[in-house]
Amino acid sequence: MTETAMTQLEQDAVQVLKWFITNAGKYVTYRDIASGVGIPRGARLERTVRAARAAAENLGHCIEDFLPSRDPRHRGAYTTRLTLAEEGDEHGARAAMHTVRRGVTSMRNMRRACAYEAKNQNGIAPKAFQEMTTAVEGCIQTVSGVGELGQEVYRLQSEKDALARRVAELEARLAHGPSDGYVTV
Repeated sequence: MTETAMTQLEQDAVQVLKWFITNAGKYVTYRDIASGVGIPRGARLERTVRAARAAAENLGHCIEDFLPSRDPRHRGAYTTRLTLAEEGDEHGARAAMHTVRRGVTSMRNMRRACAYEAKNQNGIAPKAFQEMTTAVEGCIQTVSGVGELGQEVYRLQSEKDALARRVAELEARLAHGPSDGYVTV
């Protein structure tokens, strides 16, 4: 069996994935990645990050989408991070919900275009486009339902976090003890 040489993209993707693994959990920008691996910022680095994202997925990890940073150190910058297998958190859920919304938008655009072509009797294959329209409508309903579930999970997690903070505050107040001997809540 002969081995085939790795392409430049594959070599770059391996290098970027190794760099991400050493920086797992840290939010990084394209500038950080470029300086870490020595690939100049631009189209080559963007293609490489997409390839590294696919490789990470095959390993069970996740390189999140680039989203506006909430960190004051990266104000206005778009950041991403590698989340190792089974170490997700609410930030990963935020990235997943962003992707779901973007996917639903793309499917709605697809439905609109297919519905137009299905009505176009001078088009290539109106029946095929009608079938695609029907299929996409089913996908939109399914994914929209998943999106609604995700929003509910995100809301419940926020409520759980708020309750945990309130419990911690009450425990701290109880630990210091009231000055008059009564516990106030």
